[in-house]
Amino acid sequence: MKFFIVVALLFATVSAKSVRITGLADCGGPAAPISFSGTLITDPVPVPGDMKMDLTTIASVAASASDGLQVRKVTTRTTDNYEVPCLNGISGTCTVDLCSALTTYPEYICSIFPPDVPCSCPIAAGTYNAPDAFVTFDAQWLAINGGVNGDYATRTEVVANLGAANELVLGCIDLTYTLLAA
Repeated sequence: MKFFIVVALLFATVSAKSVRITGLADCGGPAAPISFSGTLITDPVPVPGDMKMDLTTIASVAASASDGLQVRKVTTRTTDNYEVPCLNGISGTCTVDLCSALTTYPEYICSIFPPDVPCSCPIAAGTYNAPDAFVTFDAQWLAINGGVNGDYATRTEVVANLGAANELVLGCIDLTYTLLAA
């Protein structure tokens, strides 16, 4: 479960030159099986560089490769309503298979897991505390349309049955922050 939170947070923040973070909020609702809480610590975050956070994820559901869970992330520069495209397959606005992302993008995702939790599927239900979690922002953010400077909002959702009539958002985290080129 911690993995879900970390993955969502990582996807939400993996790309910026400098970030001044202004918020981290759970957007899944009171009945969501995955919830997030924490504090963004780094303000601003140099890009390339790391955004540090204290992150807690509570999951009442487990995740395995056979579940087909997806992470859907939408990142918007709110100053001009620019939707950041998918950068390097995981940063910006992207949708990726949760368990595949762990093996494909460990350098972006595993840093949000607690050190004693394996960065792999299956992920057990439970409470996961990662007081030293971080998300790395790489130089690709410097080349986005209009430049990196501005205010951003990222919504990251863990989704079952993506695109189907019975699609279900299991957990959601909203991040709001400011990016500044270093």
